[in-house]
Amino acid sequence: MSEMSVRNKSFMKSIWSYNSITVNRRKMSYINDGGGQQSYDNTVKMLNSLQSITSKLTRHPGKAQLGQVNIFLNRCGVSNEDLDQLSVIHVAGTKGKGSTCVFCEQLLSYKGYHTGLFTSPHLITVKERFRIDGKVISEDKFVFYFWNVYNSILSKQSSGEKLPPYFMFLTIMAFKMFIQEKVNVAIIETGIGGEYDCTNVLRKTSIVGITSIGFDHTTVLGDTLEEIAWQKSGIMKPNSVTIVSNHQPKEIFKTLIERSVEKQASLLEAPSFNMYNWCINTSQIGILSLVQEINVSLAIQLANAWINRKNTNEWLKKCSVGLNGIKQGPIWEINKGDVQALKEVKWLGRNQIINASPNLAYFLDGAHTVESIQLCSKWYSDLYPKSEINVKNILIFNVTALRDYGTFLKILSTVNKIDLVLLCPIVTSIMNRRLDTVDINYDYNEQLVKCHNMKKLIDFCNVEVLESIDETIKHVQFCSSSEKNTYFRVLVTGSLKLVGGVLEVLQS
Repeated sequence: MSEMSVRNKSFMKSIWSYNSITVNRRKMSYINDGGGQQSYDNTVKMLNSLQSITSKLTRHPGKAQLGQVNIFLNRCGVSNEDLDQLSVIHVAGTKGKGSTCVFCEQLLSYKGYHTGLFTSPHLITVKERFRIDGKVISEDKFVFYFWNVYNSILSKQSSGEKLPPYFMFLTIMAFKMFIQEKVNVAIIETGIGGEYDCTNVLRKTSIVGITSIGFDHTTVLGDTLEEIAWQKSGIMKPNSVTIVSNHQPKEIFKTLIERSVEKQASLLEAPSFNMYNWCINTSQIGILSLVQEINVSLAIQLANAWINRKNTNEWLKKCSVGLNGIKQGPIWEINKGDVQALKEVKWLGRNQIINASPNLAYFLDGAHTVESIQLCSKWYSDLYPKSEINVKNILIFNVTALRDYGTFLKILSTVNKIDLVLLCPIVTSIMNRRLDTVDINYDYNEQLVKCHNMKKLIDFCNVEVLESIDETIKHVQFCSSSEKNTYFRVLVTGSLKLVGGVLEVLQS
């Protein structure tokens, strides 16, 4: 047996060993509401025990799921009335949800508002999903709220009743946290969809954002853009101001307009980024891509609409007639304070550049839909011309679920000059792997097979399959150290999980 086969077998054995670990929930339920007696790692282990198999989900579970969220929230001491009192900016969409939420959060935090932010997924640690006043919560705070919620639910669990699954649990935890922390505004990103998403338990939401809509999670949300738009727009509420990104497929606007009428919500479109009166040259902000400009404009509108939520009618009077059958959000001067807030935004894994050494740089973007791969490819190619000498472009690539990797690779190869493609399973080595990255839906062997299948499609450059993200990064580092007179540019894309793994390895 080859050395590679031995290493591969040992590697998979380590994964199977980890996945075989079971946690006795009842034994761990003694932790009091303070939660501080338990370690962060043990808390994440317990959270991971709530993961469920999602790969065979064919349609969204529907309204029944929202009823479950309500029941669990009530057990944690959070009533519908408590949720009504929580001021929320709710954001759905296919692309740019997280970025829009973070830009919005930063704009409001910089103005002195006490903010809470809930996003998904996380890249390295699960606590990244929760931010207070623009900062990721501490491990101690995560542990405290986890056990507070877990024990409240467990103490009232009836025989045979299941605990809330992973994302639902974190959603409940977010609402509990933001209410107890008495935030001025909670910025909430949906998980999948909107109408039946766990976060849509809210009955009242003053401000709603819908980012760019495209094809993703089609087995759950529908096969057409209209079906997907129907799901995403389900977070509209009566008397809410709903603002949509100006970068949308034309065919979805009819659905959005119909849903705004049905939901009795005011519908606006965010202006383009360059229409605002900027107090400085926008290149100084550091936003490098078109997609982030789209997200920034939507975030500016959402933050301003929330600030003016008690004078909505006056605010709406400032809106002009726009395109696509809806009004356009108002345009004003973006002052130095707002510019500074935007400049300070740090959102890992989205159009991120890391200069690892004088001749090695990583370009990370978690694009995972056709549209976002197109934008990522344009971002990367616009940074540098193709004709440079003494430059090698490396693509580190993989996808999750049933995404169309063939189309992704075709887009990336058409727009960019790529010299080498490195494919690897989306996992770091077991010895160094954080518990936060464990996903029971992930099968190492299936990922390795997928990598070899992808390799067969690639005929535009050299391609190699490696066993883990660690080995892939080591390979890149070896290449760059062996050719010191060559500048290596490494594009990492196709999956946020892949980007998170690369970030974890680079940080370690």
